[in-house]
Amino acid sequence: MRVVVPTRAMLVASALCMFAASHQTLAATCSCAGVPLLSSMESGSPDRGSWFLSSSYEFHDISDLVSGTDEVRDETGRKRETQTLVLQASYGINERFSVSALVSAIEHKRTVGQSGTSTGRGIGDAMVMLKYTPSKVGLFERNGITFGIGSRIPIGDDDKVDFVTLAEDMQPSTGAWAAVFWAQATRSFSRAAKTQILASLSYTENFENDRDYQFGDAWSLAFGGTYQTDTPWGFGAELRYRNADRDQRSSVDIPNTGGEWLDFVPAVQYHYSDNLAGKISGRIPIWRNLNDALQFTTSYSISISISYVFSRRSE
Repeated sequence: MRVVVPTRAMLVASALCMFAASHQTLAATCSCAGVPLLSSMESGSPDRGSWFLSSSYEFHDISDLVSGTDEVRDETGRKRETQTLVLQASYGINERFSVSALVSAIEHKRTVGQSGTSTGRGIGDAMVMLKYTPSKVGLFERNGITFGIGSRIPIGDDDKVDFVTLAEDMQPSTGAWAAVFWAQATRSFSRAAKTQILASLSYTENFENDRDYQFGDAWSLAFGGTYQTDTPWGFGAELRYRNADRDQRSSVDIPNTGGEWLDFVPAVQYHYSDNLAGKISGRIPIWRNLNDALQFTTSYSISISISYVFSRRSE
């Protein structure tokens, strides 16, 4: 049975300097269950000539068994978890345009009762995105907006073998390209921009891989806020809604895939300096409405990240 999960952790510019909320919307459904690919891209644009670097780790428990909107008691003793490492770099081309790239490494692990454990690990997918920022939050501007267009690139393995070839949800990579469209709007309430509200919208169009498998297209909406105290501590929270179509093999719908999810994501960030920050965030399911009879989906996830900005020197 394939698992479809809501996802899939994102920071910089003014939002980074206060605290960046993680808009976790995965570029794919199950086989990228722990990979916050698009979510790591969901940030504003670095200043011209500046670099934004980040590294994040996520532990994702995917053991809830759900039928429609109801959680079901699992009699199989099944446990599923994913651990993900994501490295990201963004560069400000000029005051309006920036480019971001990331790469992921993943370990999927599934245990079913006494029958043993299956593991799939390796390099996952990569992503590149070009972002356009016509308005950026600053000293004299309260509103910010960024648009992004990018592609998920299947650089990892999607044919890992553990006695037999692993199912798609256990492969490190989706094995398929995808087109990603994204937009984010930010509003601050003062020149210091200590309090902000953020909203983002994204859409991912997935293509078929070499095994004739196609993950369902997905769109997501996130809304939340951040608050930076007078100390190095910052806080944030958001609601994330995600809708995914059924997966397909050879253009035929696969049962027990796709659905809707609503998650609550609290986060805390600490600034070691003006350029260096660490963050911890979690994901708590609030509501889900999954297609067909039964699906395993997110129980919870926790993410830890560290980020650094290399600012352009004054000319």
